[in-house]
Amino acid sequence: MFYFLIISLAIEFSFRLFIEIREIKIFSRYNPLAWARLIPIVNDFVPIPETREPISESPFVRFHEEAHSKNKHNLKRLFIKTLFALSMLYCFIYFKMNLWNFVIFFHSMLFYLQIPYHWYLWQQEISADTYAQKKTSKNKAKKELENLLKQEIPYSSLFALFYREHPPARLRLSATQKIK
Repeated sequence: MFYFLIISLAIEFSFRLFIEIREIKIFSRYNPLAWARLIPIVNDFVPIPETREPISESPFVRFHEEAHSKNKHNLKRLFIKTLFALSMLYCFIYFKMNLWNFVIFFHSMLFYLQIPYHWYLWQQEISADTYAQKKTSKNKAKKELENLLKQEIPYSSLFALFYREHPPARLRLSATQKIK
């Protein structure tokens, strides 16, 4: 089991390194400190802000947040996190792991399971954008998301899938534009 965990950790480290180098090559012209992200797990403990400045309050933003509240997105997120924690505890007991193995296992599972988790959160964000668009108008939604696109620190969708709970503004904009 220990060797499996070490191999899993090595795969994760290699993949993170690949993502980080790819991001730096693509977006270093926007962020001169981008090379500092190569330090292991910097993006986990000191994440780069998603936007250059705070998002201004607008009817679209209020309706977006209302959609999160109305659809109980925070409660659903909490349920998933609790289910994950209980699953990890079960694995710890069932496989009789020592603490070192458990830490590596927990870390690996966090890495691999954040992909479907973030994808799920992206669906929530897009549904909240859709709700806000229906409450305001397509033009206002487009304007707000274009403003977000201008304020957002650029990053690829692959990077966002691993490190961000919100999809990139360009994905949100394209998703809301498909709605009739």
